[in-house]
Amino acid sequence: MIKKICFLVLYFISPALPIVAIYSSNPGYYGSTGFIPMVLGSMAFTWLNMQLILSARPKRIESSFGLDRFYQFHSLMAVIAIVIAFTHKLLQERTFSESFQTKLGDAAIVIFIIAAVLALVFMIDTLVRIIKPLQALRVFAQKMNLGKYNMHVILHNLNVVAVVLVFIHVMLSYSASNPFVKAVYILYSGTAIGFYLYHKVIRRYFLNRKFVVEQVHAESSSISTLILRPEVGEVFPYLPGQFGFLRILSDGISAEEHPFSISSQPSDKKHISVTVKSLGDWTVGVRNIKAGSKATLDAPYGRFSPLKYDCENGIVLIAGGVGITPMLSIVRYFYQNDKSQKLMLFWGVNDQKEIICGSEFQAFQEEMQNFTFIPVLAKDESYEGEKGYVTEEKLEKYINLNGYNLQELQYFICGPAVMQTSILKSLKLMGVNNKNIHYERFSL
Repeated sequence: MIKKICFLVLYFISPALPIVAIYSSNPGYYGSTGFIPMVLGSMAFTWLNMQLILSARPKRIESSFGLDRFYQFHSLMAVIAIVIAFTHKLLQERTFSESFQTKLGDAAIVIFIIAAVLALVFMIDTLVRIIKPLQALRVFAQKMNLGKYNMHVILHNLNVVAVVLVFIHVMLSYSASNPFVKAVYILYSGTAIGFYLYHKVIRRYFLNRKFVVEQVHAESSSISTLILRPEVGEVFPYLPGQFGFLRILSDGISAEEHPFSISSQPSDKKHISVTVKSLGDWTVGVRNIKAGSKATLDAPYGRFSPLKYDCENGIVLIAGGVGITPMLSIVRYFYQNDKSQKLMLFWGVNDQKEIICGSEFQAFQEEMQNFTFIPVLAKDESYEGEKGYVTEEKLEKYINLNGYNLQELQYFICGPAVMQTSILKSLKLMGVNNKNIHYERFSL
């Protein structure tokens, strides 16, 4: 929490240095009519540069938020920075005539606006579900082989171009004739570009952990588990429930990175696994990956782990579909390290064919005295257990059967956005405190 507060304070006061530097370069001018445009310009310059830093997903910062909330902050601040930049432009137009410098600033604002609109259309699924024409636009883009990953790359590159234009814009300004102001401009923009290059070049080609695909195990007709072993040494430390960005370096599948939860448990230092459901072009090709293929994994990310919270009174895991993957890691961890942990797992699927790792779950139930497994099947009339969906009534029923206090439990939710929204609503109706509810939402 302290780290998060420190980051937010630093983020919001970051424009102070350029404001002080620019003001001190010409107090007579900036102390009168030019003060507000200068402050807005400094804020826009600083926070637009910060977008490149945030897009590099620095782990020391991300670990305090969880990557989904980190990205939400990133998106919100990008919009705020664009609005401030546009306001700065309108105020400056009253004082300065159009020039090459102002045209560069205008071009940067246009590029940032285009990037923001593209992000809304292609990256935020919730918005696309609500606005039908956006669905058609996304389908058309997919037919043109322009998927989320390609759009992610385009957005990053657009932002880099815009930040470079902003840098040239400020370096051509009158304030940059002051050596201190010029040094501040170079420091801020140089840091932003440095983070971008670190993320796109150094981390990818020199720092990503390298693995070899040892096995591709078919869990069901649509779910496969990739079992990876490190090329050198042992598996890196991670917490059960965390995730990473996987890249397969093999013929027959593109080398783009994709985020997947880690399904293995961290006590195993020889192997790490990710479990993938066939949902798109890339994931459908997972079964074609050959043993011996090279892979990289940028991990760990996220705060979706019971080890980060006080779970002495019990844990409730609620999964929907392939949202079971981080739950597998969590249950496997406690099976290996603390079989007495109070643990309940609700898993919503369509039918019995979607339930994977059956023998493991049988062992969990037999050997973990406080483990309760509740599959809930939506479309299987022959099933004799719980049917329908995970609801408030089902949660209360099994929590009460186990004699737990629902207010004292820690709840972890992973699954489709609609399912998460429904569960969150149920937990709030049950009176569960927000600090006891944990989820990571990647379909924004």
